Amino acid sequence: MHGNTVDMKPDTVYNQADNKVFVSTNGEKIVVVCDTDEKLQHVQRKFHEAGNSIIEFEEWDEGEDKKYIVTFAVAEEPVLN
Repeated sequence: MHGNTVDMKPDTVYNQADNKVFVSTNGEKIVVVCDTDEKLQHVQRKFHEAGNSIIEFEEWDEGEDKKYIVTFAVAEEPVLN
């Protein structure tokens, strides 16, 4: 299932030159870095729909350089779409 949080491997950084967001897994957590509010809202909706919950949220920098860093706890029983 491509694009589902169930397919993410533990302790892996998912980053390519053309990524729209940065994603990293760390055990029972997934960290996502977005550069716009629109991307943040999309990521939050998708991860919430998959049964994951936000456990940490940070905003870094201001203006064009602003980043949103969101850490999700991986659901014990993921919702399969």
